[in-house]
Amino acid sequence: MSSGISNIAKYVFLLHFIVALIFGAFWFLLPEYWSTLVDWPVEYASGRIVGMATLMMAIGSFMAYRKTTWNEIEIYVVMELIFNILGVIGMIWNALTMTLPIVVWLLVGLLLLFSVLYLYVFFTARKA
Repeated sequence: MSSGISNIAKYVFLLHFIVALIFGAFWFLLPEYWSTLVDWPVEYASGRIVGMATLMMAIGSFMAYRKTTWNEIEIYVVMELIFNILGVIGMIWNALTMTLPIVVWLLVGLLLLFSVLYLYVFFTARKA
């Protein structure tokens, strides 16, 4: 299938790029500040790894935003689905097994939002 990319897919990629860039840069460059700001458990090395992965996904979203056909973005959409769905599962698991600040639910919400948006992109593109 080599159909064009819908406008909603473009907007989802752009929105994800912006959100992931902000959080990823924050976690990668300033994990100490994040921990202090939101009372997150202190794990600087883990924070930088999560930041690196989030920045990588942000760059992937930007690259996909610039593409023009479904064939060019399908792998990005699948990667985003895996990243966000596993993120939701991991964050809820953490929330249920650790003492975490309330901001954990903001992160769950963002991951869930992008999971739903990318599922929509995936299934609407597959039907086209």
